[in-house]
Amino acid sequence: MKELFRRLSLCPRLAWEILAASFLANLMSLATSIYVILVLNRYVGYGSDGTLYTLTTGVLIASGLGFAFSEVRARLAGAVSLAPDEELGERTLAALSRARLNDMNRLPAGHHQEMLGALSTVQGAFDAVNISAMLDAPFLLMFLLAIALISPWLMLLTFVAVAVSAALTLSGLRQGEADGLALRKQSLTHSNLMTSAAAGAETVRAYLGAGFVQRAWRGQQAALETLREAINRRRMKARMRMETSSVLLRVAIYAVGAMLAVSGEMNVGGLIGASILSSKVLGMTTGFLHAYLASRRGEEALTRLQEFHALPLEPLSGAALRQYTGRLEFRDVGFAYSGTASPLFESLNFTLAPGSVLAVTGRNGAGKSTFCRLAAGLLEPGRGQVLADGVDLRQMAPDWWRRQLLYMPQEPAFLNATVRENITLAEAEPDSPETQERLQRAVNAAALRRFLDTSREGLDMAISEGGRSLPLGIRRRIALARALMNTGRLAVFDDPTEALDAEGCQAVYMVLNALARAGLTLVVATADPSIIKGAGYVLDMNEKPTPRLSVSTPAASSRQAAPPSQTSPAAPTAPISSGMSSGLLKPSNAEEA
Repeated sequence: MKELFRRLSLCPRLAWEILAASFLANLMSLATSIYVILVLNRYVGYGSDGTLYTLTTGVLIASGLGFAFSEVRARLAGAVSLAPDEELGERTLAALSRARLNDMNRLPAGHHQEMLGALSTVQGAFDAVNISAMLDAPFLLMFLLAIALISPWLMLLTFVAVAVSAALTLSGLRQGEADGLALRKQSLTHSNLMTSAAAGAETVRAYLGAGFVQRAWRGQQAALETLREAINRRRMKARMRMETSSVLLRVAIYAVGAMLAVSGEMNVGGLIGASILSSKVLGMTTGFLHAYLASRRGEEALTRLQEFHALPLEPLSGAALRQYTGRLEFRDVGFAYSGTASPLFESLNFTLAPGSVLAVTGRNGAGKSTFCRLAAGLLEPGRGQVLADGVDLRQMAPDWWRRQLLYMPQEPAFLNATVRENITLAEAEPDSPETQERLQRAVNAAALRRFLDTSREGLDMAISEGGRSLPLGIRRRIALARALMNTGRLAVFDDPTEALDAEGCQAVYMVLNALARAGLTLVVATADPSIIKGAGYVLDMNEKPTPRLSVSTPAASSRQAAPPSQTSPAAPTAPISSGMSSGLLKPSNAEEA
């Protein structure tokens, strides 16, 4: 209940108002018992209709007031969690959208979905119903006192029943928590398998994976069913214990009360009134215990969320240059993924002058995509610095830096939104005429127009499943158009011609030529010979531990480029085109062997 007290402490005045409303609502609920006692003892005994009318009117007014106070309390209790839930949602959103990729990549698969589920658990644990049930707990004493005024023996019976019910419920708490943790882990494993099977439907069919999926499904379903059965058995036992406690309490109340009535120590009205009050006490206890267990689950989920929130975030502010020229420097850079035995590369030193073109080559897994993410500032080096115009990218304001960047990843991913919204994702005013004009130019440059014209919705066509339902070539064209919406001085393209047809490849060549003529610095990870021949430098990621940087000419394929301090702007030569061997740009200070 620590989190409940924390939330109440954030708005103490509201907390006192809720307690006052709870007191009045519970006070008014005593009216029913008092009404039964008075009707049986006075009206039945004396037969005065005026007494019955007065008592009935009074209990109706009290019941109406009790309902009104309960409604007020529910509204106030709902207000308690508004600000904390909003803050929790914002922190979760910040972690999802701004946590550093280095740290996000260390999280296990499915962790993000689990965090969203944990957020819902916390919000449900501290809703108005549970807060009201937990704040009702102190008023159990008021009802026990009312029963004691009727008969101390009946109060003692009620107290024992409540204590036994609470002890039985709390005794199963630890086992229930362990079962919940096991069920959550097993459900996450099962969900991840089914998600991968759905996303890889073609793989399942083409490689006869149905048998494996079915075996895995059945095994995981059996494990889940075993856990659920064990949890359900414990819940049924807990429910039966509570129901048994209620029945035994009612029997004991009537048995002892009847004996007391026969002996003249109490009357029949008191017996029935005490029975109503004892049922009320037991119901409040059950509601409190359920709310308490929900709060425990909420606090566990909150602990998991806080671990997620503890991930380092990208800063909201930082350095912003008056004008970025396109110079990019790697200074003693090394990088290794968490859990790997050796670094992907290390001691990488070079400078790309503004307007240079760098082709990054290497076999699969050599680190080309990682290099591109480092150049784009999406990953941070484990050692060394990546600098833009002499400023470490870690010191840059992320929003400012990413507006200087045209970035196309190897595996494009999209939001579940329209094509238009995905391409104009970074635009502050996506509906402005200027943005729409740039959008049309980007669509045409990416050779995306023909595909859009085949759809009735065009640019307003919805993208689902993060774009996985679209052909890879179309995804890459959309990603190219999205990259071209920025107007920065550095372009980082990761395998831009992969999975593209001849028309798509030609569009990429034209885009690269246009960007080079405009003086942008280009970093292109590729195995495309046309792009490699058109580059001024080639970085071979196959060389370990330090990749080798060389001048891209047939005669100097093995020569290293000049050191960073000697690198100067390159001079334009022939453009990229399919089958051409001459380069797009060559470094003016490099010697050809």
